[in-house]
Amino acid sequence: MNKKETRMPFADIMPLITESFRQGLTATIPVAGNSMWPLFSHKRDCAVLSPVDGDLRRGDVPLYRRPDGKYVLHRIIRVTKDEYVFTGDAQTQLERLPKTCVVAVMTAFVRKGKTVDCCNKWYRFYSHSWMLVRPLRPLLIWLAKSLIKIKKR
Repeated sequence: MNKKETRMPFADIMPLITESFRQGLTATIPVAGNSMWPLFSHKRDCAVLSPVDGDLRRGDVPLYRRPDGKYVLHRIIRVTKDEYVFTGDAQTQLERLPKTCVVAVMTAFVRKGKTVDCCNKWYRFYSHSWMLVRPLRPLLIWLAKSLIKIKKR
């Protein structure tokens, strides 16, 4: 039996997410794209989102809206008075945007079918370690992908 996939622009889903927050619920969304690899794999994993309650910190993963209207889930690597500096886990380039662009924050995620809370000590270790090695990410990602190819042979 084939799964049918329905695709909707994320902007059409945001009112549902906002309403779930008003009701005190979280929202679980599938992850699309590879910018947060190795944490997330495209269409395999999900992010559990909650409303933002106060200022976010370095290492948090918010859902934010770019000026072009696109919604993105990336990690905060720096916080200033008026803005957050973001990057994906598989990226090295930085994106600076005002704090007002954040619409939700990831409080847990579902990876390979297991739910992990963002307060989990192993996840926090991964998060902080991965931010520290940002300049080395291209090399580390290349090595990891090479090892995966060798393992699949």
